[in-house]
Amino acid sequence: MIFLDACNDSGILSTILFLKEMFNVICIIVPIILIIMLSIELMKIVMGNADKNIGKVVKSITMKAIAAVLVFFVPTFINLLLNLLDSSNISVTTCWKNANNVMIAELRSKEEARKLQEQYDLNKEKEEAKKEREKISALREEQRKVNEEKAKEARFRKVPSVVYYGQCLYPWANQPFYGGSTMCNAGCGPTSAAIVASTYLGRSGHNPIDAKNWICSKKGACDSSGTNFFAIRDYLKSLGFEAYGEYYYDSHKDLLYNKIATGKYMAIVIVSNKTGRNMFTRNWHYLVITGLKNGKFTIAQPSREYQNNYTYGFSAFDGDAATFYLFAREG
Repeated sequence: MIFLDACNDSGILSTILFLKEMFNVICIIVPIILIIMLSIELMKIVMGNADKNIGKVVKSITMKAIAAVLVFFVPTFINLLLNLLDSSNISVTTCWKNANNVMIAELRSKEEARKLQEQYDLNKEKEEAKKEREKISALREEQRKVNEEKAKEARFRKVPSVVYYGQCLYPWANQPFYGGSTMCNAGCGPTSAAIVASTYLGRSGHNPIDAKNWICSKKGACDSSGTNFFAIRDYLKSLGFEAYGEYYYDSHKDLLYNKIATGKYMAIVIVSNKTGRNMFTRNWHYLVITGLKNGKFTIAQPSREYQNNYTYGFSAFDGDAATFYLFAREG
């Protein structure tokens, strides 16, 4: 089997072909040399310069002639023998018969195709191995981040007693907000930020006007209708809070519930009145989710103090709550 495999190797067949061609050349040259020698012997006889022992000379000439004929026909005898062996299904003839330019070119083409396929398979395996390593690395990185967040969450403080501000209460209700509006008209964003800040840090320096002055100092953060959510986030982050979001309420309300349930997060939610039945606002409005009580959210409602500390289930927000940020702070 190993022998037959070798007979299908273009390198080995090329070597055999070279030997065949050399053998054929020898089978032509040797008879020519013998014929030349025979001719010289005949010329000597004709010219009378031959050895006086004519019998010996004739015998030499005869032997050279026979040798020349035999050598010349050796390739023919070999091919006849190989054909006989081939007709007897003896596979030893394979190498000799395959040693030709057509077969060698075909084998080289197949070998090149096989090498290309092997290289392709190897590259594919390497690529798959690379993707698997990247996948494992991504999973490890994801797990590392999860562990890091869990460790950080373990250091978060429980939400203290909530400090409430109403945007329409004295002394800031009539304070100018932006573009002719007042805090009572459009200050729900800074007021919500002040509720979160003061709950953890105390009232001093963190009331609604303090929050409004910081937030509205940022370009594009405020207009006559209200406040940019990112500016509220940045204000609380500047005070050392961790901010998570911005999350869409409809696809993340379970996350909102689970985080609030830990007692370590407050959330600022922006709500609208798309359904026409919102109990918190007639337009767009910010409010604060402060905790859970009997499985429902407790809120700090900046524009309607009578709703403060009431409990509301998901149904109060479904369809109207747009997005929210979660805020927490380490001890």
